[in-house]
Amino acid sequence: MLLFIPSLFLFLLQQAALPPKDLHKQNYTIYETATGNLLSLDSLVERLNSADIIVFGEEHNDSLGHVLQYQLYKRLLESHESVTLSMEMFERDVQRVLNEYLAGLITESKLLHAGKAWNNYSAYAPMVNLAKDRNQKVVAANVPERYANMVSRKGLGSLNQLDRKARHLYAKVKIPEKDDAYLAKFNAAMGAHAHSMGPTVFHAQLLRDATMAESILKAHRKNRNTKILHLTGRFHSDERLGTVSELKKRKRKLNLVTISCFANPKEDDQDWSTNEALADFIILTN
Repeated sequence: MLLFIPSLFLFLLQQAALPPKDLHKQNYTIYETATGNLLSLDSLVERLNSADIIVFGEEHNDSLGHVLQYQLYKRLLESHESVTLSMEMFERDVQRVLNEYLAGLITESKLLHAGKAWNNYSAYAPMVNLAKDRNQKVVAANVPERYANMVSRKGLGSLNQLDRKARHLYAKVKIPEKDDAYLAKFNAAMGAHAHSMGPTVFHAQLLRDATMAESILKAHRKNRNTKILHLTGRFHSDERLGTVSELKKRKRKLNLVTISCFANPKEDDQDWSTNEALADFIILTN
């Protein structure tokens, strides 16, 4: 029995990391907001060929969305020598751990533990393993959660109390004006709790966005020939706010493309015009 348990764990881990199933029998719709056209996945990939950075905004529990991410990444690798995968799901302070896994030095179980992988890491494992197999870079883009939590409790000034060696783990944050669209969106999402929480919770959100944007741009500077696919929750990218806005502030000349992917069981009744401001491309799953 003692020998069986590790074997079972290893089997389940391997199954979780298997490539997602084919999309032929799945239901999804891709819409290009600029033209109003419905696209196939291959047509979407063609339109992404000229992009420097692709920001894929997801709903973290959308299983079909994760399959589409994998297929998109796989198809991009078929036509581009270098496609860097950037991930909200890993924090900057585990980049070395992630690199060790990609190099084949540590096991996936060690990555899960030392890399502070999300509970639903199995949804992203196929993409990370594809990057590993193809010798591609994966960027741990997010700020360490302990720092975001610290800012939400103590404010941005608390970052100045950290050791100098910690400063490479987060980006500088510029607080927006009171009429900022992202602040309004954030407050609307928080609802009745917005006023009681105070501004520091929003500042922690800005810290996440600024750090992810800086991580993406650092990866681009290291290799100008790479295409970057950034995976993030769509609150960070919808309406070209959050991380997308931070990217544009820092590097305006980049060819940046946004995707918003979310579940919608009533796709037949979809009024596409109401979603045009969300992203360059919208993917509905059902």
